[in-house]
Amino acid sequence: MIRDSEGNNERVRGMRRLESGISIDNEVFSDIVRYEQVMISGATIKNSNVGSPIFWNCNLNQLVFDSCDLTNARFFAGSTIDHCTFIRSDLRSIGIAKGEAVFTNCVFSSCDIRGMTLENATFIDCTFVKCRFNDRILQAANIVNCSFSGKLVDITFEGNGKQKLIANFENCILDGVRFVNCDLTQCIPPKSQNHLYVEQVASRVKNAMTNIDNDPNLSDDERKVLVGSLRKLEHMEQYIFNTLHMKKIYGDVFVKQFLSSLELNKA
Repeated sequence: MIRDSEGNNERVRGMRRLESGISIDNEVFSDIVRYEQVMISGATIKNSNVGSPIFWNCNLNQLVFDSCDLTNARFFAGSTIDHCTFIRSDLRSIGIAKGEAVFTNCVFSSCDIRGMTLENATFIDCTFVKCRFNDRILQAANIVNCSFSGKLVDITFEGNGKQKLIANFENCILDGVRFVNCDLTQCIPPKSQNHLYVEQVASRVKNAMTNIDNDPNLSDDERKVLVGSLRKLEHMEQYIFNTLHMKKIYGDVFVKQFLSSLELNKA
């Protein structure tokens, strides 16, 4: 069932709505349309603002959105998005109710998703290519076998203790990316020489704390900053550091001290 903003079932005259099998370019969509328990498949939408669609227990399958504005889309009641492609599209304000949208085998390429409620959705076998989603918290449990490329900035991957993060970062640059309470053993780290994948982090931190207390060459300020940085890693068994980014933020001297405290030789 498809309704307009006033709850009517009929199509709004002169305005486009999402339908299976259509291929359109630069058309105007009805502003607010509620799509309820429907499947929409095999459509290609280019250079269009799709308005403010509300998807309620819907399935979107094999849709392509190329250079589209989807900022006001909403997903509720267990909607699924399968084998869809989003290219150069604006997804900044897409709203997703907690646990009520699953993206499977989808591709996001050069999209802006900075305001999208990613933390409420699940992504399975999805690919993110050069997308912008700065300063977001992503739940490790909701990222399943996904691949990222390009630069990730100020992203936190958060788990619930030993939650596995299954992700491929091989072609990524991780700037200010944090990992909290998650297991990275099933991650593929970046291949860039500036990135350093480290195991046995918790035990390294424990040893470092003891060594720092007994190091007469450290000033009180240096000791305080090192301890503060190390404590953030106390519950991690693996971690991925971007040493170049660390140097830009903290300087060469601190990074050298930090890596040395963890018994790592990378400069």
